[in-house]
Amino acid sequence: MKIIVQYLIAHKHIIRALFFLTVLVVLSLSLMPGYIDIRNVTLSDKVEHFAAYLALGGLIGLGWTVNGLRPFLLALFGLTLLGGAIEIVQGTPFIGRTASWLDLLADTIGAGAGLLGSMFLYRYR
Repeated sequence: MKIIVQYLIAHKHIIRALFFLTVLVVLSLSLMPGYIDIRNVTLSDKVEHFAAYLALGGLIGLGWTVNGLRPFLLALFGLTLLGGAIEIVQGTPFIGRTASWLDLLADTIGAGAGLLGSMFLYRYR
């Protein structure tokens, strides 16, 4: 595990690039027009939100060494703002999707888990 963490620390530029690529993928998938029948939305929708923001939180935590309460809260706030902005845009009529507080909650919990996971990894360096 220590070797992996040292590799990640030495290659932050790759992790940062992956973070920005992941942001683009999340934005693309989140803002694709679509008309979803709310009766077909299941728990997997929340799992997808959690997983996307888990990846974002982990990548931002590893790419920028989020280690401490203030950096953790700033990163969590930024990722929550991203999720909230996406939900606001999804609620507009021209996207054809629905905004959901539960999606934003899943985003925030996933981001927090990813950030905590990256902080945990840094303890092993």
